[in-house]
Parts: sequence; C-alpha cells; structure tokens
Amino acid sequence: MGTKSKKLRNWIHLIIWILAAIFAVHLISENLRTTFYILIVALGFGAVIMIHEFGHFIVAKVSGIKVDAFSIGFPPVLIGVQRIEDGIRIRILPTLVNKNAEKPEEGGIVFTVGKKGKASDTEYRVGLIPFGGFVAMMGQSDSGAVEETDDPRSFTNKPIMIRIAVVAAGVIFNAISAVVIFMAVFLVGLELAPAEVGGVVANSPAEIAGMQPGDRIVEVDGERFVDFMSLPMAAALSAKGEEVNLIVEREGVDEPLEFNLVAKVHKRSPIPVRAIGIQQASTLRITDQLSEEDAKLMYESTGLKAGDIVKAVNGVKVEKAWQLNELVESTLDHKVHLNVKRQGVAENVSIELPLMVMPDNSNFETGFDVAHVHTMVPRLKIYDVVRATKKKQKFLKWWRKTALKENEGDLKLKVGDIILKIGEVENPTYTELREVTKEHKDKEMVIRVLREDKAGVEQETEVIVTPRQMFTRNGDGPVNIGIIPELDVEHAIVAKTIDLENGPSRLAIPSGATIVAVDGEKVSDFYDVIRVIRHNRGQRISVDYRMDDQEAGSVVLDIPSQYDFITTKTQIDAFVPFDQLRELYKASGPIEAVGMGFKKTKMFIVQTVMTLKRLFSGAVSPTTLSGPLGIVTASYSIASQSMAYYIYFLGLISSCIAVMNLLPLPIVDGGVIVLLIVEKIKGSPLSQKVQGIISYVGLVFILGLFGWLLWNDFLNMLLQ
Repeated sequence: MGTKSKKLRNWIHLIIWILAAIFAVHLISENLRTTFYILIVALGFGAVIMIHEFGHFIVAKVSGIKVDAFSIGFPPVLIGVQRIEDGIRIRILPTLVNKNAEKPEEGGIVFTVGKKGKASDTEYRVGLIPFGGFVAMMGQSDSGAVEETDDPRSFTNKPIMIRIAVVAAGVIFNAISAVVIFMAVFLVGLELAPAEVGGVVANSPAEIAGMQPGDRIVEVDGERFVDFMSLPMAAALSAKGEEVNLIVEREGVDEPLEFNLVAKVHKRSPIPVRAIGIQQASTLRITDQLSEEDAKLMYESTGLKAGDIVKAVNGVKVEKAWQLNELVESTLDHKVHLNVKRQGVAENVSIELPLMVMPDNSNFETGFDVAHVHTMVPRLKIYDVVRATKKKQKFLKWWRKTALKENEGDLKLKVGDIILKIGEVENPTYTELREVTKEHKDKEMVIRVLREDKAGVEQETEVIVTPRQMFTRNGDGPVNIGIIPELDVEHAIVAKTIDLENGPSRLAIPSGATIVAVDGEKVSDFYDVIRVIRHNRGQRISVDYRMDDQEAGSVVLDIPSQYDFITTKTQIDAFVPFDQLRELYKASGPIEAVGMGFKKTKMFIVQTVMTLKRLFSGAVSPTTLSGPLGIVTASYSIASQSMAYYIYFLGLISSCIAVMNLLPLPIVDGGVIVLLIVEKIKGSPLSQKVQGIISYVGLVFILGLFGWLLWNDFLNMLLQ
C-alpha cells in the first residue's frame, strides 16, 4: 500500500472518530445529569482499579523492575507522556492518527517539550475507556508466558519473593484504600440506617424469638459496630442451621436481651437468600427525594407535601413509624385521619387518606395467611389489573409465553369487579383463587364477576381468561391472571368461613350469606361488623345472616377480651413515601476514624470470604450474586442519590476486589501467586506452553463467569 493510501486511510479514520466525538458531545449535552453520574461511576470504579494497579507499579519500581507503561484507563490511548533524553515526549491519539507509523513512539501527534534529562523507562498514559488501568512490566503478562530475556530488570529475572510482593501489592493497596475511604467517610460523618427493627414478619425467626418493632440491635455475632445492613448480611451468610446471635436493647427493659436466631428463606422471596424477618425502620417524615411530577401527584391525591411530619393517627400521638403502621393497619375503616406538622405552617394540618384492605397477610413460612374477621372471609374484589404496558412485562411476554401477560389489552377483568366464581368454586377465598388459577395454567378459565354498569347497577358477567405462570429463577413462580385483589369490605357478604390453627372454630355461616346484624345492631358492610365485634370484646353476641333466597339464620360468637381474632388489616390507598430512618455514624476524632475504617474493611473482607465459602459449600445460592451489571446499576443509583454513600460503596467494592483478586484462578493475582509458589517448590518455572494453556483456560473461565454473572444480573433485575 502506498504512502498516499496510508495517509488517506489515517485521515478517514480520524474523521470518523471526530464525527463520533461530535455525536457523543451532542448526546451528552442532551443528557447532562445522566452523563455526569455515569462519568462519576466510571471514574469511581476506575479509581479503585487504578489504586490496585498503582500497588503493582510502585512495588515494581522499588524492586527495580522495568515498567514500560502505567495507564489510567484502557486503550485507545488519548495521551502518552514519557521522559526521554531530549525532554518530555507527548503523544496525542497515537493509535488514531498516523497509526501505521513504523515506530510506535511516532504514532499520533508527537512533540517534545522541556529540557534534556535522564530518560525514564515508563510512559504514563491516559486511555479513552476510563474503567481502571494497567501496568505493563518487562517480562510479565496476564495473557500467557513471555519471551525470556537476560535483562535483570525483567519481572521473570527477579527473586520469587519479590515477584510475589509485586503481585500481592495490588490487593494490599485495595485493602489500604478501603481503610482510608472508610476512615475519611466516618471522619466527616455518614448517615446510615441504624440496626433498629421497623417491623417483624409474621411467623419469621425474629417473631418466633420474640423480637418487636422498636428493638435496637447493638451487637451482631460479637460485633458492636453495626448498622442495619449488618442484619441481612449476617443472616444471608450464616450456614444452614447456624445461629445468628443478636444483643438487643428494648425501651422499658433495663438489661439487654439476647436472641439466637436461625435464618431461613422467606417463602415469597424471589431469590433464595436466608433472612430472619426484620424490616428496616422508617421515619414519620414524608420524603423530599421526589421528582416534581411525583410530588405533585402525591399532593393532588393525598394533600401531603414533602417534608410533612406525621404527629398523630386518628387522634393518637405517634413518635415512631411502626406505631403509625400499627394504627393504620388496625383502623379498619374507609379512611384514616393524620395530623401532620408542615414547614411554614403554624398549626398542624389535618389530612384524611383512603384505606384499602388486602386479602392476605405476609407469613414467613407459608408465604401468606388468608385475612379474616373471626373466621369470616369477605369476597374478593379486583383492586387493579396488571397491564402489559410496563416494559418489564412486555419483555417477559415476548421472552417467555408462560410469564404474566394479558390478552389483547385484557379488558375482560376490570378494576372494581367482585369475584363471584372462579372455575367451579363459588365465592373463592384468596387461597382458593391461587389454587384454582394454578390448576388452569395455560388453560382457559371461566370467571363470574359482579360489575357495575354505567348507571351504577351491579350486573353479573362471565369472562374467560388464561392463567400464566410468572417467571422465577427456579421455575416455580405463581400462576396468575394479572390482577391485584383486595377484600370487598363494602358489602357484609361472607365468601367463606375458615378453620384457624390455635383459634376458635369456624362460624357456621353459609358461603355467600349476607350479615344483616351483629349483637342485634344492623350492619351494612364489614366495617360495621368489625366495629361491633370490637365494641363487644369479652362478650357473647349473635351474628344474624340471610341468603339470597331469603333463608335466614343466626350463630353465636364468643369474643375473647384480649384478642378479637381479626387479622384483616387496612393500608393507605395512596402514594405516601416516608424517609428511611438514618443516623449519623461519625468518629470523635482521627484515631477512632482509623479504627472504624479498619473495622468496616475487615467486616466486608470477612463477608466476601464467607460468601465464597458458603458458595462452594452450597449454603448460598450463586443466583444471589451481583455481577457487573448489578454493581454498575447499584452504583449509578447510589451516586445519583448521594456522593457520600457512593464513596462508602467504593470502599465496599475495594474490599471485595482485594479478596476476589487473591482467588487461585489463572490471570488474577491469586493465580499468578500460585504459579510462583509452584516455581519455588519445583525449582524452575512451568514451561511456556503450560503457562500459555493455563492462562487461556483461565481467560475462558473468567469470560464465561463474566457472561454468567451478566445473565444472572439480568434475570435478577427482571424479578425486582
């Protein structure tokens, strides 16, 4: 190829890159905020990897090993700087302009500045891809064996202990950087979720052990420097059957309480992670971390504003979020009244919010319990129809036909429909709805509903739907028809009465019967039924009913004085986001900050080691791991919310990288150290052929693992 052709191709190549750069600048200008956080994430991860590589670099330099290049970022090279005898040589875009130069140092735009001096072996580069960096040493390669040389500056010609020190330096620097990051974070102070119990899941290890909302965990498995994340991590990393030891402080109790819990997998958990059934605590303050659109929507639908603080629920003062939750759940009425303190307003503001009643309550062991009123279960009503307009559901519909989907707009079932019959079951409970739906997987199923027409008159209508199975990792997802049910408490009609374990006998009321009176008082809906039952605790009362054919009857109801056996709960039927509870974790001075930095680094390193150990033993499922996609997604989310949290997160990542790089796998540092130890024992290195095979096998393994982790991240994101 002639000189003119080479120049023409180089210019074409440069023009393409310039056009690409112009397009990138335009794209960035249209998405400045997103681009900023993407850049922050890239630089953050780049810094963590660069620190790792700097460890290799500095120890190699001190050891007299020739370092050809130290690069921040990966090729193509944007700029390269190296001290030569004539001065400081600067190369700009060496692989993009004049890339066919006979000598590599002549590629790109090259010029020299400064005075003459002693030449340096190392070129310092900045790469276009800002995800980390690398060190190029003479006689060392991550992709296989290198050619032998007599140069004493070669990596291969240095004593084995020096080579091990060079390789291990990256890991050591990652650990040191993690300590420094955490030290700086805690010296400034960081708000973290404290280890306070916001709620306890029914029938969970925590509830069975007697833990309560408001409990403060001060020690987890002997460690007293804890925040809320210490709890799920300890549970997830515990071996099957192994106890998690908690020391708890409880208001009103003088001495700390000790709990030893055996973590288990929640029945409804989409990812098999062991837990103890403790929920994070919230505050009584409406979050201000809302978009303008969401804030407007919340105000229009509820009257609440960002920054509002709830002071009372139905006239009862509250100081903790769990108190608010309990009062709302036990309200069992159409609406709940909140008294809120609003910034800039002298008097508290009264807010009235609508309530809804879900058909089940979460149960750690069984997944759910059917909600009832002293064994009486109201009919089911359609609260919402899950339409296939969401991107995730559209993709699932395309990707797997058995995933949740709807047919042709699926206007067959509508919000407000009352379910009268599903398959052959009249007035189904939530359990029966699930069972019958499961039996009709991928088969047509008839549903009879009661629906209001345009005039407000209720008419019975039959529709045909085809239940589909939702996607899960284990293929055991629920079969459903794309609806979210609630209880029809607007009518006093009993769908079924059910048997209770360790409870009263079921009331002998026929399915479909209408409750007309309780204790002689007329009732029009289940709210009235609940009100009268609660008013008569410790009494024996009558419950009168009638059927559509005018058949009437009455049953006797004995109500305990302490507990009325009402498991039906209400929740706010509106978008009301509360702030998560945060507390400032701050060192009193530099010495304590160093200690906190060491403790956090040690904790994350130990957690990483234990995770790997549990993975190999089968105690932790590999599907729970986060790969590059999950980590980057989490990083973007954290960075866009708080730079302080993102820096803290980088400390976590740096701790994990320190461990992962020590794994005895080819290509990573741990694998190189293993080969060096083999060389020490054997008295000579493995042949170049064997080293090459090991390196390429390791590369295939790493790439395969990388691909699997990406796929795993993708699936886990679908399940969120």
